[in-house]
Amino acid sequence: MKKHIKVIILPLLLSLILVLSACGNSGTSDNSGGTDSSSKQNWPKGISISSAPLGGTFQVYATAWGDVISKKLGIATNVEATAGPISNIQLVDRGDSDVGMVTMGPAYEAYNGIGWADKKYENIRTIFPMYVSYLHWFVSPSANAGSVYDLDGKIIGTGAKGGTPDYYGQRLFKDLGINVSRIVNGSFSEYSNLMADGKIDAFGVFAPTGHPTGTEVIKTQNAKVIGVGEKSKELAKQYGITSGIIKANSYEGQSEDIETLTIWSAFIVKKDLPEDFVYELVKTTFESKPELAKAVKQAEELSVDVVPESITTVPLHPGAIKFYEEKGVKLPDSAYPPEYKK
Repeated sequence: MKKHIKVIILPLLLSLILVLSACGNSGTSDNSGGTDSSSKQNWPKGISISSAPLGGTFQVYATAWGDVISKKLGIATNVEATAGPISNIQLVDRGDSDVGMVTMGPAYEAYNGIGWADKKYENIRTIFPMYVSYLHWFVSPSANAGSVYDLDGKIIGTGAKGGTPDYYGQRLFKDLGINVSRIVNGSFSEYSNLMADGKIDAFGVFAPTGHPTGTEVIKTQNAKVIGVGEKSKELAKQYGITSGIIKANSYEGQSEDIETLTIWSAFIVKKDLPEDFVYELVKTTFESKPELAKAVKQAEELSVDVVPESITTVPLHPGAIKFYEEKGVKLPDSAYPPEYKK
């Protein structure tokens, strides 16, 4: 009988030792980035990511990013197609979405309650920059336009109504006193045929260089590229965005640099997401840059170096601030939200 008792007790003792060992290690880091597993109890089980209409860069980027976060942090992600940046700002601000993809001009106006915004959207926080886009126009040779001022009296395509090129294009025309003959809203895929038929003189994009339709009309219709020019820095400050250079030879036949307005695309989150969770989102994003860049070329522009100039017109989430400060990034005062305690 005693022999049977020993056989039963030994496995019980081994099990107890294993349980005690596991409890003793509960405060150690795991492989998801060094966050204490007990703190993950406050993390959301899943997050929604508001992107843009299907087929665009935002949607491709969001899908790739969501896959990385799901795989490496064990968080379920759901990418939602939306109308774009302004819609995403509204969704995140009211808590209907956890993460949104925006362009920084509309985000700046939203946070400050100016421009398009009907109120101050103060519940949004930036976390990392995506890539920079340039405002530029592709002009038919028959339009004989060497600068943006030569678009006066012309028929101009500005993309979808309310989209970034439409919003800033029309605003810029007004501020520079350029009276275009007519605005044609539509898809960029339509503009090539419209230009060939003489129904538009030019169309504008706010996009990375190498725009597909622009490249096509340069090659097939001998179109040329123009930008904003010398007023770029002044207007950028007025609009709360940035300015920059489309380097020579970015397009066929473009022999000189073009100065113009630029705008950064970025990820925002709702401000009440846990700090350690957002820290891990940002850390995982930068650690996964090679993987993201394989899925979407624009991810090659992901860099901590551009953070101060690109996304800090809207405050950063404290979790993002922690990551950037650990990397030695010097942040401007505008990067710190009201709830942040230095």
